[in-house]
Amino acid sequence: ALPICGEELFSGKAKCNDCHVEPLLTEPGWNLHTPAEIGIDSFQADRSPDGVYKTMNLTGVFIRENAVFMNPANRGRYYHDGRFSTLLDVVNHYNTHFSLGLTQQEKLDLVEYLKSLPQEEH
Repeated sequence: ALPICGEELFSGKAKCNDCHVEPLLTEPGWNLHTPAEIGIDSFQADRSPDGVYKTMNLTGVFIRENAVFMNPANRGRYYHDGRFSTLLDVVNHYNTHFSLGLTQQEKLDLVEYLKSLPQEEH
């Protein structure tokens, strides 16, 4: 069988498109999730009025350098609060949390696809 490319994984087996809906790359409508739903602690969610995380727009996949309320060591890293040092760490987290069964090559292909997404305009 031929390998599945990152874009196909994003919309298929990896289930990224379930929440990060193309072409918006975020979730239309109700886009708030409890920490338990996405498998992380509530540290940053506790700072919000509702105690939830908002589905990020993946065009802003990199945490911004001027991030507020962030451990300085996490600046420039990934996820809501910079807790992951690489995109592969994010993919590994979701692969485990959602029992996706991605192979190492599929994870790497998905990471390359995520890196290809257009970045937010500043």
